[in-house]
Amino acid sequence: MNRKIYSIVLLLLLLPVVMLCGCVENTDQQAVLNSSTELQNSSTVQITDMLGRQLTVPAEISSTIGTSSPSAILVYMLAPDKLAGWNSKQNFTQPFMDENYSNLPVIGNWLGSKTGNYETVIDMHPDIFIESTATNGKTNEAIERRQENLGSIPVVAINDSILFVTQSDPTIEYVGKLLNCESQAKKLIEFRSSILNEINSTVKDIPEDQKVRVYYAEGPKGLMTDPSGSQHSQVIDICGGINVADCPLTSGSGMTQVSIEQVMNWNPEVIITSNPQFYSTVYSDSLWASMDAVKNKKVYLAPQNPFCWIDRPQALTLF
Repeated sequence: MNRKIYSIVLLLLLLPVVMLCGCVENTDQQAVLNSSTELQNSSTVQITDMLGRQLTVPAEISSTIGTSSPSAILVYMLAPDKLAGWNSKQNFTQPFMDENYSNLPVIGNWLGSKTGNYETVIDMHPDIFIESTATNGKTNEAIERRQENLGSIPVVAINDSILFVTQSDPTIEYVGKLLNCESQAKKLIEFRSSILNEINSTVKDIPEDQKVRVYYAEGPKGLMTDPSGSQHSQVIDICGGINVADCPLTSGSGMTQVSIEQVMNWNPEVIITSNPQFYSTVYSDSLWASMDAVKNKKVYLAPQNPFCWIDRPQALTLF
């Protein structure tokens, strides 16, 4: 394979493997604290969440619900039996996911379309609600409003938007302690490190003039994208590619609108997309025909099962 595109393909091939790691073991229900004081002989413990908030949670956490797909996926990878529901419908099919998990209820999310419903969560009686702070820039004040809406269900804030960009992010370890699955968290951290080390050793010596110029095509027409630095397009950055998108970075859910003229001017060598509709039409669409990536048949559709391997949920690119 051409060394210039090896880095991108490598990550796409390896990322989903970690998704299967979350289902390999079940853990005992015990109290785990994050530098906090245990209440002896009690059904609750005091913890500090990742925003520094002090709160009381059940000593035995057996059911969790989260703000968005990244937090749900993190729980699934670490302690799948403690996940009470998904935030959105995914492409769950065997053999990648056991039906015990693929058939969990869809409860909605509090990002993007904001389909989450507080009454639904309350009726499910989860032990804790995991709030994705970095994904949506939540502050303590916003978290407290969430807590008011959820009543007695503890809202535990975690940072889940940059889990795999760096090897120093403490989120996996924190959630491993919180859910008493530290052994699985350690395996996931070690796996993540080995993948990143392999990628870094592969791409670090590629000369600048040999790096692939990549466009991330989003939306059914391929005319939405995310520039370098976005959590949604970080696959390109991690793999040493050059993200050609010279456009504003849209915070939150991302997706900056661009024109076909802009993409023509950028003339990417490789196009990656997670949208099957765009992929099915790009080679027959005359508007894209003049671009090098299309002429050279280098438009790649990210696999969608059980989750999109690139983005949305962005936890996959982080894991």
